[in-house]
Amino acid sequence: MKFGGFILLFFSVNHFIYSQEILWAAKVLEKSSETVDEIYSTKNRAIQVLNKPNVLPQTVSSPCSWRPTGSGFGEDYIKVGFEKAIKVRQVIIGETVTPGAIGRVFGYTKDNTEILLYENRDPAPRLSGRIWNIIIPETQQEINAIKILIVHSLNKGLKEYDAIGISNSDHPYVAKINVAENLPPNLEKENLGVNVNSKYGEVAPIVSPDGKFLYFTRLNHPDNTKDKTAKGEKTVEIPQDVWVSKLNKNGGWDAAANIGEPINNAANNAAATISADGKSLFVLNVYLPNGKYVAGLSKATMKNKKWELPKQIRIADFQALEVYDEKIKVKKTVTEYAISSDEKYLVMGLRRSETFGDKDLYVSLKTSDNSYGKPINLGPILNSAGNEGSPFLAADNKTLYFNSNGHPGYGDADIYVTTRLDETWTNWSEPVNLGPVINSPEWDGYITIPASGEFAYFSSLKNSLGSDDIFKIKLFPSIKPQVVVLYDFQFKDKVTNRLVTPKISFQTLGEVKDSSNIVNWTFDEETQLNKSILSVGKKYEIAATLESYGDFRTILDLSKETKYKELKAVFEMLPLVQGQKMVLQNLFFDQGQSIIKEESFEELEKVKKIMAENPSMEILLEGHTDNQGDMLKNIKLAEDRVNAVKDYITKDGVVDGKRIGIKSWGPYKPVLRNSSEEARKKNRREEFTITKM
Repeated sequence: MKFGGFILLFFSVNHFIYSQEILWAAKVLEKSSETVDEIYSTKNRAIQVLNKPNVLPQTVSSPCSWRPTGSGFGEDYIKVGFEKAIKVRQVIIGETVTPGAIGRVFGYTKDNTEILLYENRDPAPRLSGRIWNIIIPETQQEINAIKILIVHSLNKGLKEYDAIGISNSDHPYVAKINVAENLPPNLEKENLGVNVNSKYGEVAPIVSPDGKFLYFTRLNHPDNTKDKTAKGEKTVEIPQDVWVSKLNKNGGWDAAANIGEPINNAANNAAATISADGKSLFVLNVYLPNGKYVAGLSKATMKNKKWELPKQIRIADFQALEVYDEKIKVKKTVTEYAISSDEKYLVMGLRRSETFGDKDLYVSLKTSDNSYGKPINLGPILNSAGNEGSPFLAADNKTLYFNSNGHPGYGDADIYVTTRLDETWTNWSEPVNLGPVINSPEWDGYITIPASGEFAYFSSLKNSLGSDDIFKIKLFPSIKPQVVVLYDFQFKDKVTNRLVTPKISFQTLGEVKDSSNIVNWTFDEETQLNKSILSVGKKYEIAATLESYGDFRTILDLSKETKYKELKAVFEMLPLVQGQKMVLQNLFFDQGQSIIKEESFEELEKVKKIMAENPSMEILLEGHTDNQGDMLKNIKLAEDRVNAVKDYITKDGVVDGKRIGIKSWGPYKPVLRNSSEEARKKNRREEFTITKM
């Protein structure tokens, strides 16, 4: 994208099948005029001719084109420089509005010698715009700057220019949309039908991560919230409310229902994004105690099958400035949001004072007090002098979908996908257009994707039942987000099977041990279910502690997973009561030896901690082996090992050795038949039993 305030010195090189090299303008050297708005933004400024086209192949008026102030008489010009000098055979000029007014094109050598490259003697074309490929004899000298002279009388009217390039090839450059690779030839979008769509408008769908609930905004429906006016019992229809539909057992959507109060009220209501567990809905506006609202974001949580009053999400230095709507010719405040699956990051589409153009994309990072920090602009790779908005951050927290009219596309605004390349949130892959089946000649936006990444839902006017409808489409590999796993887990008392709520530690293994490897999850108080969304290709550790229970620890290995899954686990916690027996799970010895390996110390420290915190507690340590080898040697090995465990626990004097009894069983008490190595491994164990509390 093109950036204002200072000049970015870089260039683009395109290689075609003819080894064509194209240099795009890298800096503005001189200009006669430029259009400037009231906040001196980058819209229609001279810098919009820099770099490759942002508008073409569309030929429409755009804030992403340079617009000189002249129109019917006189002249305008612009001189641009390139990153290096080449011999030129082609000059490429993107004329997006009123083409044919360029009278002469000049080239400049490294010593600034001016050379007339082309003089226009042709009548203006009967086109709304064009890529003008001026093919000339190859210059004898290398050119590193170009000036175009606009003679307004050649074609009167406002003019806009998208890009200026030079090439050493006479093969005409063709402007193309950066469309997603390997578009399926039979790709079709599916209207969700009358249970979701109507002759009224359905927009801004939000699907829950598990794909079972679809929330959306419905416009002008007779069942939307009504507000009584001061004139008797007359009511006024509220233009938009939040509705919801549930996925049924047959894979279809049930008839949508108005979500009701307190989310829907006498204001314009809309859902913005949803939490990973599907139990919290982020909605537009801040709900004030007096029943009114202001721009912002609120969070509504479902408890006992009812939505609570939405509570404000606090964002530092929040701004939502008005944006001029070209279609209805009014200024209005527009805000759009997406939340990361761990709720650490809040992506926003809105206008702030430091915008590139109109609405830009920003991110706010969650702070220690559960508010969000000052918004950070996502940068010029994504943001343009036009409008960027309707963000959707996939469950992988890296793949971002958004809509824009500042990148080459098919209509008023198209949907694009990009991937975050690092933790700065300003380094992104080049946005990819989702193609002409999803994008239409109209305004397209508001895409939402469940964690499975198999399908997407989006709003579109094309092929709708009336106004905008919600459609479903199968995603193909080049536009899919990265694979994740939905992981639900609970804890229960091993003896009573009663659910318990321990203190949980959840982290990624094999990474630097700081806050970045902590895994976030949500907890549902009603079901005592923990929910998380995990990236594949990693290992995770879950640890849990609870008073009067033994500590719990397990490893979740997703390092070899490549497909989406929904996993559920119920973990057992052992109560610390007299008679309770448990196996020391992470105790390791070399084969035939009784020297404790270092990786066992963490497990033994937990036993020591439990005994230190419970000074009246006494235990019996029991050693077991398999049936391989000499029986007496096995009994002696088991005895040596439990003695080694006792010595470790008592060596610093915190735990009195009199509180620990030992017993060696050798091979006499197997838990499984010794018929396989896996069974023998389970039989080789050390147990402790609480004999007194």
